[in-house]
Amino acid sequence: MNRLAQFQAACGLTLIGDVPAPGSDKLGPARVTVTEPPSEQSVQAAKKLEEFYDLVATAGSAVERVTGLTREIAAKHSEIMSTFDLMKSSSMRQEVEELTQQLNASAQASAETLETMKRETEKLKATPEMESHFIGVIRIEENQRRYLLYRLSKAMEAYERQQNSVESQYRAQTERQIKIKYTNPDGSAIDDETAKELAQAVLENNTTSSIFQQSKDVLAQIIETRNDIYHIERSMRTLNQLFNDLAFLVHEQGEIMDVVLRNIETTTKYVEAGRKEMKKARKYQRRSKRKLCCLVLVVAAIIALFVLAAVLGKTL
Repeated sequence: MNRLAQFQAACGLTLIGDVPAPGSDKLGPARVTVTEPPSEQSVQAAKKLEEFYDLVATAGSAVERVTGLTREIAAKHSEIMSTFDLMKSSSMRQEVEELTQQLNASAQASAETLETMKRETEKLKATPEMESHFIGVIRIEENQRRYLLYRLSKAMEAYERQQNSVESQYRAQTERQIKIKYTNPDGSAIDDETAKELAQAVLENNTTSSIFQQSKDVLAQIIETRNDIYHIERSMRTLNQLFNDLAFLVHEQGEIMDVVLRNIETTTKYVEAGRKEMKKARKYQRRSKRKLCCLVLVVAAIIALFVLAAVLGKTL
């Protein structure tokens, strides 16, 4: 969308495209007619917005990429947990690693673009004169940035939930493998508590238990699952600073929203108080009308009495 053209049109520039050339049925070049010259302020505002919306498009694309990659990573993890082909699972693990790196890069790029947007808006507030000059542009930019920040924070929350869910599934899978493939030294089945302890031991890189010596192949599969959990935790640590920054920014925006909500609540109270005053005014108005009617009736009765007395006086 060419917002500069829209802004110019609003300022008096009109584009007429595909106009037939004189004496010909062929379409001629587009023409621009100027109804009135745009002000310098309008041109500057249009240019600022056009540059800013390029950043909006960049940040928005990065957020959409994060959302899409989150779904892809979740699907790959599901495939890994459901396959018994070691070669295939190894290949998919590599794909997950690459997708995770892409997601990290997209999230970081989006956050950096949001920071650039903030700096660009702050430049318009360098002096009171500039802020007054570009007040409309500033409001548009701040609203756009808040919306993108909201979208990015929601996308990252979804990614965090997905990663935590997958990690829990991997832990549960490890416990199931231990219960199914291994037995206690006396040959009895491993209970849930023991399976949980052994799974935690594997996660802590402790595979010295004699139980694990029963099957090296199963242990290798369990270690692969443990590595998947390690990768998830590493990816979350990589994005930890971004999560912290987003939490701070969302909190900052939350304070702004709190102010807005307080203003709304205050306005609501004023409106309610106004309604009560209006009710009182209507009551007073109705009472005044009744009093006025009574007064009119009394005056009319007095006049009628005077008229009647005058008529009777003439008759007598």
